[in-house]
Parts: sequence; C-alpha cells; structure tokens
Amino acid sequence: MSQEEYRRGILDRIADGLVEALGSFVSLFKKDWKKKNRSKLEEWKLMLYAFNRSPPGLIGLAFILLFVFLGLFGPSIAPWSYRYFPALENMTTYLAPPGSQAYLPFTDKTISYPLGADDYGRDLLSLLLYGARTSFVISIIVIVLGVPLGIILGLIAGYYGGKVDELIMRITDMFLAFPALILAIAFSAVLPDRLQSFISNHATFEKVFLWIFALERQEAGNLGKLLAVILAMVIVWWPAYARITRGSTLTERENLYVEAARAIGLSSRTIMFRHILPNILGPILVYITLDFGGVILMEAGLSFLGLGATPPIADWGRIVYDGSRHFPEKWWLVTYPGLMILLVALGWNLLGDALRDILDPKMRRSIEFKVKKTEKAEGGEENA
Repeated sequence: MSQEEYRRGILDRIADGLVEALGSFVSLFKKDWKKKNRSKLEEWKLMLYAFNRSPPGLIGLAFILLFVFLGLFGPSIAPWSYRYFPALENMTTYLAPPGSQAYLPFTDKTISYPLGADDYGRDLLSLLLYGARTSFVISIIVIVLGVPLGIILGLIAGYYGGKVDELIMRITDMFLAFPALILAIAFSAVLPDRLQSFISNHATFEKVFLWIFALERQEAGNLGKLLAVILAMVIVWWPAYARITRGSTLTERENLYVEAARAIGLSSRTIMFRHILPNILGPILVYITLDFGGVILMEAGLSFLGLGATPPIADWGRIVYDGSRHFPEKWWLVTYPGLMILLVALGWNLLGDALRDILDPKMRRSIEFKVKKTEKAEGGEENA
C-alpha cells in the first residue's frame, strides 16, 4: 500500500466515524433516525470519500480551518491587544522591519516584531490576527443575512409564479443592474452616520458588537463605518441567490412529488421548505462556499477605499491601503496582509470547486466503484 493510499484510508475511516457519530447524535432526539436513514448516511460517506480524493479540496479546507481558528482565537493569541496599541504608537517602532526589536519604556522590556510594524508603530502580527476576526465576522454575518433572504424570495417567486414572480424578479433585476461594488460603495457612504447614531443610543447593541469584533470600549465610535459595510454588502448580496433559487424552483415544482404533496393537502410553505429546498440545495451550497471568498475580497476592497474599518480597528484591506503609501520600500506592510487575503479567498474557491465535484451524483458513483474495487483488492491480498 502506497503512502497516499494509506493517507486516504485514514481519512476515510475518519469520515466514517464522523458520519456515524452524527447519526447517533440525531438518534438521541429522533428515535431510530440512524436506522431509518441508513441510505442517506451512506450517501454522505460517499461525498466525504470523494472529498478525501481531492487534493485541492483538502488544501482549501486546511486554509479555511486556519482562517476559522484565527477568526475565533486570533485576538486571544495576539502579542498585543487593542488597549496597548496607543502606547505602541511611538517613533522607536515606526515602520520597524520584520524581525526587529525595540525597547518600550512602559513595559520596561525589549519586544520583537516578527512581521514588522506599521506606520503607527503597531505590531503587524497583532494587527493581522485582529483583522482575521474582522474578516471572519463580516463574512459570516453577510452570508447568514443575505443568503436566506435571497433563497426565500427565490422560492416564493419560483413556486407561485405570475405577478408575485414578476414583482420579485423586477426588484431583483434593479439590484443586478448596478455593479455590486458600486452599489456597496454607495450604501457604505450614506449609512455610517445613521448606524452610529443607532448604536450610540442602544448600549446593548454596542456591547454585543464590541464583543463580537473583540474591540475595546473606546472603539465604539468607529462601529458605524464597520456596520455600514456589513449592511451594504447584505443589500447587494441577496439578488444572485434569489435568481439561482427561482430558476431551480421553476424546474422542481413541475415534478411529480410536488404534485403528490399538493394532492395530500400539504401547505405551500411545507412544500417549498421541506420538499423543494432540499432538492435544490446542492448548487446553492457550492455558490455559498465560493461567495465566502467574494465577501472577504469585497470587504477588503471597501476598506482599501476608506469605507470600511478605520484605525485603530484592524482590517486587512485597510492595512494594505496604509502600507501602499510606503510600498515597495516597506514591502511587509502590503505583502503579509495581501497574502492573508489571497490564501483565504483561494481556500474558499478550492473548497467550492471540490464541493461542486462531490455533489455530482456521477462523480460519487465513480468514487464508490473505486473504493469498492480497492476494498476487494485489499481483501484478496489478506486472504492470499
């Protein structure tokens, strides 16, 4: 057995264990669910088998897992927290190159800057780790708010048709008629003051957002611009999903199982969300995975244009913008945050391409044939 086959065997056993554990967990709440849905569990195993045989998908997953880890725990492992950034803004660490050291009187010790310092004298490694939290939270919020809105509107338009379809699709066309980035810039420019006023008048929301973005209390005045970017991206993100969902729903609603569901008296909501949606979810999931990278790129672009997070809030796009004024002499100010954006966007795209392959039934059947053939060969060797 080659090293690659051994690695795949380990990954397949991990996949089996995860699927079986998931089935056992669901069975705790739904009696005999695992037994009744054995075919579904086997189908999920085949999907994971196919994914295990996709090196680009595994590389993308590794990048994404690292991004998720940094998004969750980056502020906790950062060498310096936001509360110390003002103290780091001094000429002794101004644009310090990677690997340099500086003596800070207020700490009475010498510290190192493994990735260098920015033009405020702040540790670049700490900024990147805090920026991971900003990008992670923004991408999650945009997808969680924008995608369901588009799916719901697309389901309604495709299922009911007629005037309802015309109304929803014409509104969708109005949003799609403008480039998403231009529309996001417009909303990002007009929303900050209103959102900042709302946040200032609602202490609970202020505390929640400060905690989510791992910010200090003194940064509350900068939340308006950050939330404006999120809301602007949500507004421009749903139309594509409405269009995709509506097209798939138009096809699915003509199938016999939908007619049977109507005949037995199921409500339209039940038919849409329990019968049609699960059957069109595959392409939507692939699109969502690819869109995570798009969200991060657009958010970085808006910040680069000065419409997103503003210092001292850390954001990868803003770090690139600040560093571009000193490029190429101070190359690290652009290279490291740009590399972070590149790897995360690349990871989501590689993962999306792999999901597109494994959600293809023909691909899964070929993987199943290869797996069974390998198991048969290994069994023959053991018998011999």
